[in-house]
Amino acid sequence: MFNLNLIIMKKSLVISTHLALWVFFTLMVLTQSHLFLEAKPDAPFASHLTYVIFLEVVMGLIFFYVTFFTLPWAKKSTINSFILAVILVLLLVIFAIPAVKIGIWQVMSSVVPHLSLVFLAMLFRSLTDKKVN
Repeated sequence: MFNLNLIIMKKSLVISTHLALWVFFTLMVLTQSHLFLEAKPDAPFASHLTYVIFLEVVMGLIFFYVTFFTLPWAKKSTINSFILAVILVLLLVIFAIPAVKIGIWQVMSSVVPHLSLVFLAMLFRSLTDKKVN
């Protein structure tokens, strides 16, 4: 029997989980930026903290949702998986280029959280596919 209330409840749980992830990620980026500025107050981005946080969250959204929405397609064949991997690596390189001028640790402090989001997207996708469908 088709139960619309159950489907709506499951979808609202998925949406709530996504929102909680982005609130947590934004707070993490904010905290990490403030800690970095306490250690190095003369950092080049110190006067543009709001922009940096906005950019990190936008990059996180891109990494997460590119992975989340294309994963079913990527699972269909090895070449599709390879294409998705290449796209994600290119995004990493494009987003890391500005930080290369500052130093390797700044690059890694941006790359690692975004790679974590790729793995979270994979986890969310597998759980969403199991729970909602």
